[in-house]
Amino acid sequence: MRRALKPARVRVRVPATTSNLGAGFDVLGMALTLYNELEVSVRPGVPGCVVVVEGEGKGSLPADETNEVARVLGLSSSRQVEIRQNNGIPVARGLGSSAAARLGAVLALRALEPGRKDDDWVLSRALSLEGHPDNVVPALLGGARLGLQDGGRVVNVPLRAPRDLAAVVCIPAFELSTEKARRILPRRVPRADAVFTSARVGLLVYAFERRQYQLLKTAMQDVLHQPYRRRLVPGMSEAIDAAYAAGAFGAALSGAGPSVFALAPKRSGASVGRAMEKAFHRRRVASRALTLGIDTRGATVTRLS
Repeated sequence: MRRALKPARVRVRVPATTSNLGAGFDVLGMALTLYNELEVSVRPGVPGCVVVVEGEGKGSLPADETNEVARVLGLSSSRQVEIRQNNGIPVARGLGSSAAARLGAVLALRALEPGRKDDDWVLSRALSLEGHPDNVVPALLGGARLGLQDGGRVVNVPLRAPRDLAAVVCIPAFELSTEKARRILPRRVPRADAVFTSARVGLLVYAFERRQYQLLKTAMQDVLHQPYRRRLVPGMSEAIDAAYAAGAFGAALSGAGPSVFALAPKRSGASVGRAMEKAFHRRRVASRALTLGIDTRGATVTRLS
């Protein structure tokens, strides 16, 4: 769809997200203090689109009209559009990079198009592109969130985010597409697995609300996706075990992977990260660990002109 965007310049910052948090498959997510920044400039001039990608994805993400942000924005036949992406979120690592790109584009579009649209419109539009709310909802609103689609509406509930913990992510040096990670999952699950899952999602919500972090090791267990995705992520199980041995309260595959995510006392964050790196190294997988916080602000939009 081609749009006559208003001449303007806006900057959007969107946080990374870790989703599922173990058993909360496609419904639970948390925003992290790692960001993509998007700047979109629309001005009169030679019609067309210029795309510049810096940071994560430079050299691999398209730098033309096929770029995901450009596709969401659409192009005007009478405007010049310049898109600058400064990406801090690794691509295809289970940290919400595609959700951040699509949400950022939708937020920029809202700022540039005539007429004010609310957050419900943003969520609906972003979800029509992304498909599920576990990354989009916390990326937009911040914190820890439970999100689901009920008919045509999006229901999202804030959880009491464990801001007093470190969020540690260990990022292997290989990509894993969400599509590939989904194809490996079974089409049906046993009733016992469904009961196992619902019990742990409830326990995780309780653990967050009551700050009972010793319950997270049980609450973040999963039987819906991690046992199947293990074969796509060599070192995943060992990294999770290493995180617990180093003092983490909870650990799980981040989103579709291959990154592994852990919640740990802040004093233990760095040692948990090193332990996960060593576990991947023993499986001959290079990785890097980041000790982050939990973003509670969500996506921000700044109008520059």
